[in-house]
Amino acid sequence: MRAKIQGLSQVSERVPLVEGLYRARVVRFEFAGHSAKPCRAATLLILDPTRYAGRYVRSRLYLHERALWKLRWFLVDFGYDSDLFNADELDDRRVLGLEGIIRLAHWGTDARRRLDVEGFAPISRCEELSRQVPSCGSPVQEASA
Repeated sequence: MRAKIQGLSQVSERVPLVEGLYRARVVRFEFAGHSAKPCRAATLLILDPTRYAGRYVRSRLYLHERALWKLRWFLVDFGYDSDLFNADELDDRRVLGLEGIIRLAHWGTDARRRLDVEGFAPISRCEELSRQVPSCGSPVQEASA
């Protein structure tokens, strides 16, 4: 079967993501993993800096006791409903559309280094954080490898 796909033959110049702070919105939040390691997969749309706007970042937030701290951090900083949070309830639909700051950083050995979400912050701290690390509305500095 043949299909015509516009732009298939054109080379696009995608700017690779670098370590730093990004303003992001949750566009997908769903169950992932299996019963041994239950987790939620969060897909985040980058909003700022504009150079990287429109790119997606995916991260897993595990639900077992030792890893709940990261899920708590994410929910609090992204402004999840405090009544649901205090009742220990997680409604995946209420997470969609939440916005906050994410910090991307490399982890792993040199052979298998990956860029992943390392931390979170509320949008209200964007200006304060951008003075410490270029982020949000200011251009992110290219990391030297």
